[in-house]
Amino acid sequence: MEPDQGTNEGGEKHESGLVLVADDDRRMRSALSRFIASKGYEVLEAADGLQTIALAREKAPDIILLDIKMPVKNGLEVLKELAPLMPGTGFIIVTGNGDEELARSCLGLGAFDYVPKPVDLEILAHTIKARLLVRRQTAP
Repeated sequence: MEPDQGTNEGGEKHESGLVLVADDDRRMRSALSRFIASKGYEVLEAADGLQTIALAREKAPDIILLDIKMPVKNGLEVLKELAPLMPGTGFIIVTGNGDEELARSCLGLGAFDYVPKPVDLEILAHTIKARLLVRRQTAP
């Protein structure tokens, strides 16, 4: 496999990785998606917890950028459901200031990292890159 290619759980190859952006705020989701795509990643979007779960199961993304506060199922519920099923996926929690303690607790539930809002895009880019490097180094 070439160094800049990733293979997701479903066996599909993505040039740099497949990132699912899950956030109920359309503007935030769109801004994050555009930024992540500008870094060379393929991006999927979900507006609520159920849509996130369905897309994750169908597409097996390398990374799920997961907002804590979403309708239908919140980010914590999504993480609890998907993390055991997708151990190779990097879950990155996006949290508002008041939810930082909750975001830290998500690390114990299988999240790779968390980023506070407002999101520092360069830190996010480094976090995504780091997770993909870890995944590639541990892949069989």
